[in-house]
This record gives sequence, structure tokens and C-alpha cells, in this order.
Amino acid sequence: MNPNRIDLNLLKVFDAILQTSSVTIAASNLGLTQSAVSNALSRLRDALGDPLFVRTSEGMVPTPRASEIAVPIRQGLATIRQTLENYAGFDPATAERTFRLFMTDVGQMVLLPSLIDQIRAAAPGVDIQTAQVPPFRLREAAMESGDVDIAVGYFLDFEGPFHCQRLFSQSFVCVVRSDHPRIQGGMDIDEFLRADHLVYLPSGGGHGYQENLVERFFLEHGIQRRVAIRVAHFLGIWKILEHSDLVLTIPCRLAHVCAGMIGAQVLDPPVELPSFDVTQYWHERFHHDPANRWLRQQIATLYGV
Repeated sequence: MNPNRIDLNLLKVFDAILQTSSVTIAASNLGLTQSAVSNALSRLRDALGDPLFVRTSEGMVPTPRASEIAVPIRQGLATIRQTLENYAGFDPATAERTFRLFMTDVGQMVLLPSLIDQIRAAAPGVDIQTAQVPPFRLREAAMESGDVDIAVGYFLDFEGPFHCQRLFSQSFVCVVRSDHPRIQGGMDIDEFLRADHLVYLPSGGGHGYQENLVERFFLEHGIQRRVAIRVAHFLGIWKILEHSDLVLTIPCRLAHVCAGMIGAQVLDPPVELPSFDVTQYWHERFHHDPANRWLRQQIATLYGV
């Protein structure tokens, strides 16, 4: 291997393909043509003497050699980026960069629209990307490297050198369609126990904790809860609710978004469910980073923190 033949652009291409498992998507994210990314990958393969990625039905899968060098390359790119940004400072009015957030589809519906409006007004050259929340270890690596800037939402399993800021507290409510044949204006324990339920259980968040509490409530009453439909994504869930007699238990802010789409009833649950905190997390490495600090401030300002 001749290290003099490897430039920073080749490493950026490598990291982009690693993140997306696609030459096409990597090219789009980098603002390059697909042929330019393919040529860069070919040069890097030649310089390292390894295929690096193999095309499969699941996309471009890294070779063992690529997996071995992935983390050091990502950390190196993050260090370079952070060094340059710290040196130049961060001027939102003139900045041109993309922030990436770990956020569930619920966060995109409830939290993201207001954040985008605020950022557009202060920093017209700043773009936002969201990423599905992965298991903790992958989440930690992405945030440590700087590949993802901030995680926003309800999380139970953050550990390690992360900072956390509470944004607001949230409670759970029940939602049913407006013309439900049995439930109008309120719901007692008996109706809740005998109803068929629609469960929203995404990965990466804390909804599972609330669901465990509901299940425990049913067990205490000696009743087998009937979950007619269980979904991992929120897209289309209001249509399911609109055309069924199911009961959905979800966070209050999300419930009102749902109610605005179909005119649903938002009801207090007849079972006691604790409130929870929606927070933002960032890695210690970026605690003093001017750009990261600015983004955190924008998010906090939305909720009067």
C-alpha cells in the first residue's frame, strides 16, 4: 500500500458507502456523480489492495479489511472536521453544513417541523438529516465519531460519556376514532380492559417501558390483553385507527398530532402511567464544539430550556 496515493476525498467516499451500503446514495449524500464515487472507490481499492465492499442483495457489504479500518477512518474524519470547525468557529448565518440527528419517526412528526422552521430562519445554509435510532452500541459509535451529532427523544439506555439535557415532560393518553361506537368523551377501566388494542412499539425508544406497564395492569386484573395490531412505524397508524374500534395508547403530543389528522378523541387513560422526559443527548467529544453547541441551543430554545 502506498499511503501517498490516498487523499481525504477517497476516505470520505469510503465512509459514505459504509454508512449507506450504496454507491448511489453515497454519491447523493456527497453531492457527487455515481461515476465519480465509483472511480474513487476503484482508486481506494487499488491503493489498499482489497475489494473493500462486495455487492450483495442487501447492498454494498464491507469486507473484513474494510470493517477493520472503518472506525479509525471515521474517527479521523471527525477529528479533522472538528479541528477545522473549532478553528473557524461557527457562524450560523454563513455556515453550510449538515447536522444528523438520531430521531424516531414520531420525533420527525412532533419535534422536527418546529426545529426546521427555527433553523431555516437563523441558518439558511444548514441542512438536517435524521437517522433511525439503532441499538445502543451502534448509536454510541456513530455519536462518538461525529457521524451523528445529537439524539433527541425518549431513551432509557444511554450510557458512557454522554451529556443529557431534559427538554420537556410528557404523559401518555389513549386515542380512539371520533365516532367510536362505545367510547365517547371518556373511557372507564372496564372498557379499557375489554377493548382491542393497537400498539405502537418502535425500536430504539422507550415505548416498550410504557407497554410493559399496560401489560402488567391487564395481568393484575387477570385478563389477557388482545393486541389486534402491533406496528413498529407510525406512518399510516392514524388510518388504522380511523377505520377500526381499536384503542391506541401513545404520548400526549403525538396523540394530538394524530387527532388533528382524523379528528380522533384524546382521552385520559384509566390506568396510571408515569410521565417521561424527552431529552437530547450528545457525546463528550463534542461538548465544546461550537456547531454542536449551537444546534443544542436551538433545540433547547424551542422548549424554553
